[in-house]
Amino acid sequence: MEQENKMLKKWQWPPLLALPFFLVWVGMMLFVAYRNVEAWRARSAIRELLDAPDREFVVTVNGRPAPNSGAVLGAIRAVHLRMAHHSHPDHKIPVVVRRDQHVLELTLGRDSGLAHEYCIFWTREEGNPNRLEIGRIEPPLFDGQ
Repeated sequence: MEQENKMLKKWQWPPLLALPFFLVWVGMMLFVAYRNVEAWRARSAIRELLDAPDREFVVTVNGRPAPNSGAVLGAIRAVHLRMAHHSHPDHKIPVVVRRDQHVLELTLGRDSGLAHEYCIFWTREEGNPNRLEIGRIEPPLFDGQ
Protein backbone atom coordinates (compact mmCIF):
# COMPACT_ATOMS: atom_id res chain seq x y z
CA MET A 1 0.00 0.00 0.00
CA GLU A 2 2.85 2.37 0.88
CA GLN A 3 4.59 1.63 -2.41
CA GLU A 4 1.33 2.30 -4.22
CA ASN A 5 1.04 5.75 -2.54
CA LYS A 6 4.61 6.62 -3.59
CA MET A 7 3.81 5.67 -7.19
CA LEU A 8 0.61 7.71 -7.07
CA LYS A 9 2.46 10.79 -5.73
CA LYS A 10 5.18 10.34 -8.33
CA TRP A 11 2.64 10.45 -11.17
CA GLN A 12 0.77 13.44 -9.71
CA TRP A 13 3.67 15.88 -10.03
CA PRO A 14 4.25 16.01 -13.79
CA PRO A 15 0.67 17.11 -14.58
CA LEU A 16 0.90 19.77 -11.88
CA LEU A 17 4.15 21.08 -13.37
CA ALA A 18 2.60 21.16 -16.83
CA LEU A 19 -0.50 23.03 -15.65
CA PRO A 20 1.06 26.55 -15.69
CA PHE A 21 2.40 26.00 -19.22
CA PHE A 22 -0.98 24.75 -20.34
CA LEU A 23 -2.75 27.74 -18.79
CA VAL A 24 -0.32 30.16 -20.48
CA TRP A 25 -0.88 28.43 -23.81
CA VAL A 26 -4.67 28.60 -23.41
CA GLY A 27 -4.40 32.28 -22.50
CA MET A 28 -2.33 33.00 -25.60
CA MET A 29 -4.78 31.15 -27.84
CA LEU A 30 -7.72 33.06 -26.31
CA PHE A 31 -5.90 36.36 -26.90
CA VAL A 32 -5.22 35.48 -30.55
CA ALA A 33 -8.85 34.45 -31.04
CA TYR A 34 -10.05 37.69 -29.41
CA ARG A 35 -7.81 39.83 -31.65
CA ASN A 36 -9.01 37.97 -34.77
CA VAL A 37 -12.65 38.55 -33.83
CA GLU A 38 -11.91 42.23 -33.13
CA ALA A 39 -10.19 42.57 -36.51
CA TRP A 40 -13.14 40.92 -38.25
CA ARG A 41 -15.56 43.29 -36.50
CA ALA A 42 -13.39 46.27 -37.42
CA ARG A 43 -13.24 45.23 -41.09
CA SER A 44 -17.03 44.87 -41.10
CA ALA A 45 -17.51 48.31 -39.51
CA ILE A 46 -15.09 49.91 -41.96
CA ARG A 47 -16.75 48.28 -44.97
CA GLU A 48 -20.12 49.49 -43.70
CA LEU A 49 -18.77 53.04 -43.32
CA LEU A 50 -17.24 52.93 -46.82
CA ASP A 51 -20.44 51.62 -48.41
CA ALA A 52 -21.21 54.84 -50.28
CA PRO A 53 -20.23 56.48 -53.56
CA ASP A 54 -16.62 57.71 -53.66
CA ARG A 55 -17.71 61.33 -54.14
CA GLU A 56 -19.09 61.40 -50.57
CA PHE A 57 -15.61 60.96 -49.07
CA VAL A 58 -12.69 63.26 -48.42
CA VAL A 59 -9.45 61.26 -48.30
CA THR A 60 -6.08 62.52 -47.07
CA VAL A 61 -2.79 60.63 -47.29
CA ASN A 62 0.16 61.95 -45.28
CA GLY A 63 -1.94 64.98 -44.37
CA ARG A 64 -2.56 66.01 -48.00
CA PRO A 65 -5.68 65.48 -50.11
CA ALA A 66 -5.33 62.27 -52.11
CA PRO A 67 -5.40 62.95 -55.85
CA ASN A 68 -6.58 59.38 -56.43
CA SER A 69 -9.08 59.04 -53.59
CA GLY A 70 -11.13 56.45 -55.49
CA ALA A 71 -8.11 54.15 -55.72
CA VAL A 72 -7.34 54.67 -52.02
CA LEU A 73 -10.93 53.85 -51.06
CA GLY A 74 -10.86 50.80 -53.34
CA ALA A 75 -7.68 49.56 -51.70
CA ILE A 76 -9.13 50.01 -48.20
CA ARG A 77 -12.34 48.26 -49.21
CA ALA A 78 -10.23 45.33 -50.45
CA VAL A 79 -8.57 44.77 -47.07
CA HIS A 80 -8.26 41.08 -46.27
CA LEU A 81 -6.93 38.93 -43.50
CA ARG A 82 -3.57 37.42 -44.21
CA MET A 83 -1.41 35.37 -41.90
CA ALA A 84 1.49 37.34 -40.53
CA HIS A 85 4.99 36.42 -41.56
CA HIS A 86 8.30 37.16 -39.91
CA SER A 87 8.47 40.82 -40.78
CA HIS A 88 7.14 44.09 -39.45
CA PRO A 89 5.71 47.34 -40.79
CA ASP A 90 8.48 49.87 -41.24
CA HIS A 91 7.33 52.87 -43.31
CA LYS A 92 4.08 54.30 -41.91
CA ILE A 93 1.56 56.27 -43.98
CA PRO A 94 -1.39 57.99 -42.22
CA VAL A 95 -4.67 57.85 -44.12
CA VAL A 96 -7.80 59.72 -43.01
CA VAL A 97 -11.20 59.16 -44.60
CA ARG A 98 -14.04 61.58 -43.80
CA ARG A 99 -17.72 61.20 -44.65
CA ASP A 100 -20.23 63.57 -43.09
CA GLN A 101 -19.44 63.44 -39.36
CA HIS A 102 -17.65 60.07 -39.55
CA VAL A 103 -13.86 60.00 -39.47
CA LEU A 104 -11.82 56.88 -40.15
CA GLU A 105 -8.14 57.11 -39.21
CA LEU A 106 -5.87 54.37 -40.47
CA THR A 107 -2.15 53.82 -40.56
CA LEU A 108 -0.68 51.85 -43.41
CA GLY A 109 2.65 50.21 -42.66
CA ARG A 110 4.78 48.96 -45.54
CA ASP A 111 5.89 45.44 -44.81
CA SER A 112 9.64 45.13 -44.23
CA GLY A 113 9.76 41.78 -46.03
CA LEU A 114 7.30 42.34 -48.88
CA ALA A 115 7.58 45.90 -50.17
CA HIS A 116 4.31 45.67 -52.12
CA GLU A 117 2.27 44.68 -49.04
CA TYR A 118 0.85 47.06 -46.45
CA CYS A 119 -0.54 46.27 -43.02
CA ILE A 120 -3.58 48.38 -42.10
CA PHE A 121 -3.91 49.51 -38.49
CA TRP A 122 -6.99 51.15 -36.99
CA THR A 123 -6.78 53.18 -33.81
CA ARG A 124 -10.25 53.89 -32.50
CA GLU A 125 -9.24 56.37 -29.81
CA GLU A 126 -6.59 59.05 -30.16
CA GLY A 127 -3.36 58.05 -28.44
CA ASN A 128 -4.37 54.39 -28.17
CA PRO A 129 -1.11 52.42 -28.18
CA ASN A 130 -3.00 49.18 -28.80
CA ARG A 131 -3.43 49.56 -32.54
CA LEU A 132 -5.51 46.89 -34.16
CA GLU A 133 -4.21 45.34 -37.35
CA ILE A 134 -7.32 44.79 -39.42
CA GLY A 135 -5.68 43.18 -42.41
CA ARG A 136 -3.41 43.71 -45.38
CA ILE A 137 -3.59 45.21 -48.82
CA GLU A 138 -1.29 45.01 -51.82
CA PRO A 139 -1.86 48.19 -53.87
CA PRO A 140 0.96 49.79 -55.84
CA LEU A 141 -0.54 53.28 -55.35
CA PHE A 142 1.19 53.86 -51.98
CA ASP A 143 4.68 52.98 -53.20
CA GLY A 144 5.59 56.63 -53.83
CA GLN A 145 4.36 57.88 -50.45
